[in-house]
Amino acid sequence: MSYEVYWGSGSPVSWRVLLGMAIKRVPYESHRLDLSNRQHRSPEYLRLSPRGAFPILRHGNRVVRDSMAILVYLDRLHPEPPLFGTDASSAATVWEAIGEHQDHLGTATETITRALFRKNGMDNPKPAADAVGKAYAELERLDGELATQPWVRGDQLSAADIVYYPTLHRLLRAARSKRAEEIGLSLESMPVRHPNLNDWKERLEELPGVADTYPPHWRADP
Repeated sequence: MSYEVYWGSGSPVSWRVLLGMAIKRVPYESHRLDLSNRQHRSPEYLRLSPRGAFPILRHGNRVVRDSMAILVYLDRLHPEPPLFGTDASSAATVWEAIGEHQDHLGTATETITRALFRKNGMDNPKPAADAVGKAYAELERLDGELATQPWVRGDQLSAADIVYYPTLHRLLRAARSKRAEEIGLSLESMPVRHPNLNDWKERLEELPGVADTYPPHWRADP
């Protein structure tokens, strides 16, 4: 049975799935949703995803919703390379990192990008400015951890790397926004200030297929 992936360009959760497919070298049929025309709310799509959420993976008669569920599904069917560890301890370590991402860098980045890219998002810039401080603290922590290991959770690339990577790129894109300076966001010095994090990003981008997952509309409108 072939795989089909329905995804949205620029969606970090969609990007996770595309990265997982690339890293595991699993071929699939790509269905990029036209979000500007609300294709994710069309009757056809709602039959696959009743809440209109994306990404989804269709594998024969099985439809898997939620990015992490999709990565787990792929990991069971294509165990190499393993994304969720090889034993109880390593699996717990990966899920700990994912939880930390959600609670800290992921949440901070979401606050920042909503402020900079949504209409009237900067009417009250204080929450975004506070989030910048939290994001910087997380980048420092990650850089420190990556000083002694090649991947977010040790010597093995994992789902933790797949989760952090789109978030870092969202933050980098936000830093290029015209109003980023108003909330104290600047990442131009990242290669110098966070060299280990920058090396990790480049290490991941060197893997086959990873560069092709970069959001298409970001290429046209960086």
